[in-house]
Amino acid sequence: MIKLKHIVTLLLTFLVIPIEVNAVHIHTLNGPPSAFRIERDGQKLKKIAPFKPLQANDQITIRKPSHDFAHIKIKENSITLILDDGSFKTLKHADTQKKPYTVGAPSESPSVLSGIMNAISAWFNRLWRNDIQSVQFHIQGGSTRTISLSIRLFKGNNAKLIAANRELHLAWYGGTPPYQIQVSQIETKKILWNKKNLATPEIHLEKQPITHGRYQVIVTDAQNQKVTGEFTATKTPHLFQHPEAQTIEQSNLPTASKKTLLAAWLTKQEKGAWRFEAYQWVAGITGYYPAQLLKQGIEIGKRP
Repeated sequence: MIKLKHIVTLLLTFLVIPIEVNAVHIHTLNGPPSAFRIERDGQKLKKIAPFKPLQANDQITIRKPSHDFAHIKIKENSITLILDDGSFKTLKHADTQKKPYTVGAPSESPSVLSGIMNAISAWFNRLWRNDIQSVQFHIQGGSTRTISLSIRLFKGNNAKLIAANRELHLAWYGGTPPYQIQVSQIETKKILWNKKNLATPEIHLEKQPITHGRYQVIVTDAQNQKVTGEFTATKTPHLFQHPEAQTIEQSNLPTASKKTLLAAWLTKQEKGAWRFEAYQWVAGITGYYPAQLLKQGIEIGKRP
């Protein structure tokens, strides 16, 4: 996968901004939305999610796992914060059982980064709630009907990817396994990847040169359903010169948080044309729930 440091930093050589200190914000949540209560000035915050900036004197309470969510296999609800000095603070039910945890005053005033995270967090709230509902649905039996095969990573025929020698992550939805997937360049008809007998609706393809041009992705399932998608490989976009992209890249966020936040920001640019590129950035991140949420959201066609 292309390293974000290389993609962004090369473009920003002449546009250097100060490194921003984090606002206190939510790093990740372990549990359903009902497990957490955050109050500000006596009022419950309705939309909490990863990247949500918090303010001084916000009150955090963690509830015990409820009987209703026992099947999701959450042993203990918890919330992890990143404090303004970059350190982590994990809170569990025992930490807030007697009284809520009070967020301390940040050492810096609200920043551009806080504004970006606040805007992005509303989308993560929807992705988080959708994920919990999906888990419940499948645990409770789900639907027995077969879902038609579709591929939702691409926005019409306007999906864009940065041309490079790179790996490729792909995912599709529905259909009946096993699957076959083929990726080819439209102009030359050269086949880059052709994989058969795939048991799951996603794949990580080995590194290949993806040169400038248009590409077609064809997925076929066991019932001979077939779907196609297209993307255009192009040069690194000028949108990385945007001050918000610079702010995220030069922040002191942890690497996984930075990648995920940049990818979420990228999905909103040029009317979603860069969603496929953004997917590549988070598809390979493991052990970080917000990246998983974003990956799943892009796979099923959710938009900010």
